[in-house]
Amino acid sequence: IGGLQPYQTRRQNVLLVSALHSSPDDQAPGNDHTVGTPAQSSGEKVAGGDQLRASTGIRPSLHPTTINAISEALLLRHSPRNTKAIDIWSPDNTPQPLEVAVTAGALASDLLEKRKDSCVADGDVGSIPTPEECQAVAGRVVGVVMRLRQLEVELAKKVNTAKWVAKYGEYDTFGVLKSECQKVANDIAASTSSSTDEIEIDPKIEKELTDKVRDDPLFRMCRAECLLALFLDTVEAPKLQEVGETVPGGSSVDFIDEDRREVILS
Repeated sequence: IGGLQPYQTRRQNVLLVSALHSSPDDQAPGNDHTVGTPAQSSGEKVAGGDQLRASTGIRPSLHPTTINAISEALLLRHSPRNTKAIDIWSPDNTPQPLEVAVTAGALASDLLEKRKDSCVADGDVGSIPTPEECQAVAGRVVGVVMRLRQLEVELAKKVNTAKWVAKYGEYDTFGVLKSECQKVANDIAASTSSSTDEIEIDPKIEKELTDKVRDDPLFRMCRAECLLALFLDTVEAPKLQEVGETVPGGSSVDFIDEDRREVILS
């Protein structure tokens, strides 16, 4: 997804580098807690939890935590009571990009802290996210939120290429509205440019989306999954390959079903 201005990208600007190589606390000033790994730092033997997984050395997937944080960001964006900066393209005001990044980072940090608490409660301290894993989750959440509207347009474009979605009415599977897909198709037909630099928000569609995101958790989760998948495939993976770096767990899109995967990665 090209043609974006500074702070409207993640892997292609300074924010991306900061998101990947700084701690979650750096992403969310004011959060004085640290998501740590006491068992790993103290040499304590892992007790409880998934012993089979622990014996293989395979780390728990980071995707559920990341998807939950993106889902929370979507819910926050569509909450009429929200006072936090979460949408660069807000129709009511123009939040500063740094404010949006801080809010997104705080969402990731909170979810990571909850995951840590859950691991401790389960006696599975070995599964507490490492600092590197926390950085990866925070970077992805910030990256998706900073270009949320653009990713949504790209997602609608992808869905429009799959004729079976319209035929069987499977829009909810991707967490998109039929109306927003139709708008994107109409916008493309009426324009000679495929750029998503300018995001035009339709109030009627936005109201429909607000109600759907608020009232349908499954729709919201599907949308979060697809946005993350699109981000990993079009932004994170190519940039990491370019700079010769990796992140814990890799950037593979292995958390959605094959039907959606074929559409999003096409």
